[in-house]
Amino acid sequence: MAVPKFSEFYNAILQIASESPRSKRSDEFKEAVCQRLRLSASEMEEKTSSGTKTKVEDRTRWAIYHLQKNGLLESPSRGLYRISSKGEASPRLQSGEPNTRQDSWVQKSIGQKADQQVGGSTRYPEEGSEDSTPDEKIAIHYREQRERLAQEILDNVKVIAPSEFERLVVQLLKRMGYGDGDVTGRTGDKGIDGILHQDALGLEKVYVQAKRFDYAQVGEPEIRNFSGSLDPFGASKGVFITTSSFSATARQTAEHISRGGKFIRLIDGQELAEMMITHSVGVVTEVTYEVKKLDANYFAEL
Repeated sequence: MAVPKFSEFYNAILQIASESPRSKRSDEFKEAVCQRLRLSASEMEEKTSSGTKTKVEDRTRWAIYHLQKNGLLESPSRGLYRISSKGEASPRLQSGEPNTRQDSWVQKSIGQKADQQVGGSTRYPEEGSEDSTPDEKIAIHYREQRERLAQEILDNVKVIAPSEFERLVVQLLKRMGYGDGDVTGRTGDKGIDGILHQDALGLEKVYVQAKRFDYAQVGEPEIRNFSGSLDPFGASKGVFITTSSFSATARQTAEHISRGGKFIRLIDGQELAEMMITHSVGVVTEVTYEVKKLDANYFAEL
């Protein structure tokens, strides 16, 4: 018997979460799902097509991601998940055994249509959707996998120490080609957490401020303070990086200052995570697929 479809994991995980208020790790949900869906030993050991993990592990992690993204699960701390008030208020299965292998209202709640917006994020079609070609599905699932990875990166970055975050930011900017750099963040640092030397002689410098916030937005006062902290150094370039986001007035202030004699670049949590993925900071390559197409010119020139 085959491992249940990915969408069938939604309801099982939500039911498991609703039965206990205790937060659970992904591997705890995986074990509970195996019991609830009565998976055999061979089903639990079945690998994904890449062969890097089991299907149960992969589908459990993706189901948790979708449930959290749509507000049915919440994460009180890194790596732990529990049912949310929205999940508690949602309809339950009206019939059938709890371990019945059937699609449920959860799948319909999450939806399968591309470009449907939920809280500013794009939902993508389920595996097997007839709305996309195979090439489109590759691109769709690649984007979704990258989106999930970005969220995992942010979850981890938000719980590291401020000094570790400052080192991470300087390492990332160095990896991006901004020259050698130093972490300066400490008491009396005058609001500067790092300095990047864009040339060997250190004539061109970029000053960095790194704020590891969880939920609080960076506002206009923080941007003005950062701008002022550049003055004692005679600096004209600054980068303000945060794990959260910037208010509209903060962005407007940065744009206004950048029209003068300084340039201030703002990087929020989402962009930070994307940069870390692009420049391989804090991530490793798990598997690589090479997609090829027919070279029509080759055959035309034979």
